Amino acid sequence: MVDARITETRYYDGHGTKKFALLEKGQGLRIQDLHKFDEYHFENVYLCKVVNPSDQSKNYGVKDGTIVEVYSEYLEVA
Repeated sequence: MVDARITETRYYDGHGTKKFALLEKGQGLRIQDLHKFDEYHFENVYLCKVVNPSDQSKNYGVKDGTIVEVYSEYLEVA
């Protein structure tokens, strides 16, 4: 089940790791929690779990269940 989709193909911060995750536009995510409010960008940052990553994302090490930090600007809630 998908809660949200990515609106822009880019690299996103992996939560709890010093790695980045390439997610493509339309990639499905499940929102886990509100992580923080970024006062510099004035928007919320959500912890999201990747659902069925694309082949391109898999080439960059993204697995099903990878947790990433995503700004609300890049989320389209279903």
